[in-house]
Amino acid sequence: MRKIYIIILFIVGIFIFFFNLGGRDLWDPDETRYAVIAREMRETGNWILPHLNGKVYAEKPPLFFWLINLFNFFLGENTEFSNRLPSTISGFVCLIITFFFGERLFSLETGFFSSLVLATCFLFPQISRWMMLDSLFTLFFLSALFSLYIGYENEERRQKYYILSGLFIGLGVLTKGPISYLAIPIFFIFTSFKKELKRFWSRDLLLAILISVVIVLIWWIPACLIGGKEYINWILFKQIIGTYVEGEKHFHPQPLYFYFIRFPLEFFPWIVFLPSSFIFGFKKSYEKRKQFLFISVWFVFLFMFFSLSKGKKDNYLLPLYPAAAMMVGLLWDRGLKSFEGRRGFIFPLLFLVFLFLIPFFLISYGFFQNLLSLYKEFKPLVLYILLYLFSGSFLSLLFFIKRKRLISFLSLIAIFMVFHLHISDTLPQRLNERRSMKAFSERIIKKMESGDEIKTFWFRSNGLIYYTKKPYIEEIETTDRFKEVFYLSQRVFIVVLLEMFENLKRDTGIEMTPIDQARIGHWNYVLISNQKD
Repeated sequence: MRKIYIIILFIVGIFIFFFNLGGRDLWDPDETRYAVIAREMRETGNWILPHLNGKVYAEKPPLFFWLINLFNFFLGENTEFSNRLPSTISGFVCLIITFFFGERLFSLETGFFSSLVLATCFLFPQISRWMMLDSLFTLFFLSALFSLYIGYENEERRQKYYILSGLFIGLGVLTKGPISYLAIPIFFIFTSFKKELKRFWSRDLLLAILISVVIVLIWWIPACLIGGKEYINWILFKQIIGTYVEGEKHFHPQPLYFYFIRFPLEFFPWIVFLPSSFIFGFKKSYEKRKQFLFISVWFVFLFMFFSLSKGKKDNYLLPLYPAAAMMVGLLWDRGLKSFEGRRGFIFPLLFLVFLFLIPFFLISYGFFQNLLSLYKEFKPLVLYILLYLFSGSFLSLLFFIKRKRLISFLSLIAIFMVFHLHISDTLPQRLNERRSMKAFSERIIKKMESGDEIKTFWFRSNGLIYYTKKPYIEEIETTDRFKEVFYLSQRVFIVVLLEMFENLKRDTGIEMTPIDQARIGHWNYVLISNQKD
């Protein structure tokens, strides 16, 4: 049966994670930033210190960029598809590890259901389809936890698996930084609850930590020697302390309640079953309360840790998604085997049915037309999505009432698999022109001749750098420098934000006429030149 489950997971995962992966351009800010860093690393040979537009990029270690270049090398081209492969493959492998982890903690079926939940929740597969490093970090974090758990359970193989966990923690640090070590306090808290701290805290664990530190130092020492004191200060104080404590503008400051609102939306639709899972998992009669305590500590600790951080982004929570998926997978596994706890399924399924039905009628009668700027264009698509999500949820409810619980669960899996395939196919076509710098960049390239330069005024667009294929684009920061550039003998193209264009003409006293314009995301761009065609 395990082979059948794995085959099903491979089929579902390949469709959801890889379908139309290169179907849209790379979008600002994150995807194009990472693409530019990886390209600059490859073209300059600066493999130790990542650079962005000619300057040291100290916010992230280099492992993700190494992998991007590795895939580009083997595929022989630098494309949207090849750039996203490290993230997408990582997300896909997380499904498989979640399957084995859930099996070890609870049962074969729980592992299977958990992986399907992870594959069909909203955020996890979608983030994995972006050129983002979070799914790669989640892969190492999940692998470290899995290795630590096996070592904690099995004294004979403890050293082997603890060493393996040290390897994964080190790789996690090389991907996203020291938060990879959060795997250890999760076990510290869990074993303290179970009064088994001595069983976990051993010389083998210290060896694992030492190995992780050695892996990091192999990169960090030469990086600090090359980057100098300024780089060390940035890594130790700005990047680590600034993100968690200071919450500077650069590090996405958000209020304490940010994840309490965002996580339920992004773990949708399975969030509706999470409360019932907690109730079931801590029942005194449940024989695997210890294992459920472990994934609960994992989930709650990470949720609270990132909630207390000043800097917050949706993708920061990705490492707790496998734990949440296992909670829901366990609930459905036990629900299939026993008809107890019907309310834990009926009420959530009813909630899903009405959640899709009510907006369908409200949108149909134009309730949101004065609130949404893209209402007319997206109304048919949204109604279509709501209709089939309602139908699938309603069928799931009916099957559950008729005690066909497996079919009920698979109905939800199927309909949300369709949802992911649908948005992966449809949204790139509808949003690419609004979100991508590619078309604007290509129009600029067509205007340029040999010897021409391109610059920006008071902003940097990584998408412009990537799609114009320029190794470096100067960001003009003063009006004096703008005048110098504008009066050069060679032809220069300058991209300016529309909102700054009139002020720029007034401050410089130069009469300028736009030769092209574009609206991308929330910004309007104007292209000017110091010489007429």
